Amino acid sequence: MNFALRDGTRDDAETLAALSIQVFLDTYATEGVRPDLAQEAFTEYSIKAFAKRLRDRGRRFVVAEIGTGLVGFAEIVTKEGAAPIGGITGVRLERLYVQPGAQGAGVGKALVERAEQVAAQGASKAIWLIAWDRNERALAFYARRGYSDVGAGTYTFQEMTYGTRVLAKRLAGT
Repeated sequence: MNFALRDGTRDDAETLAALSIQVFLDTYATEGVRPDLAQEAFTEYSIKAFAKRLRDRGRRFVVAEIGTGLVGFAEIVTKEGAAPIGGITGVRLERLYVQPGAQGAGVGKALVERAEQVAAQGASKAIWLIAWDRNERALAFYARRGYSDVGAGTYTFQEMTYGTRVLAKRLAGT
């Protein structure tokens, strides 16, 4: 698959929203679309929400595209922060979403490598993320990329609680 990476811009809000809803529902709505999932998709992944996050100077987006079509993105919180568990402080990989048809083609690998470069450029010693504990494909992907599982957590929305794993990676030279 021939794709290119570039920095995300404010003009990407609409395509990021659509891609995010597609990937979110494909990942989490494995037993149908429930009201809590629909609410999360239309709130967290709205065009307005992305427009706001794209204006945030403490975030950086890297997008993967084929021609003018978006197939994936990484959303990176560039200000160092503490992971909720594990004693890790570093840059947070907020999201890494790859369109289902582009998974397994190197898009995710390229995006996570660029996220790690962004973290290292900011002199961070680590990068961390939170993943759904039932997303075995993502957990295996991050393990192959050198991320360690530092503990369990939860994510609650719409009165539903989901198990999560906190994953972290020390960056080269630290």
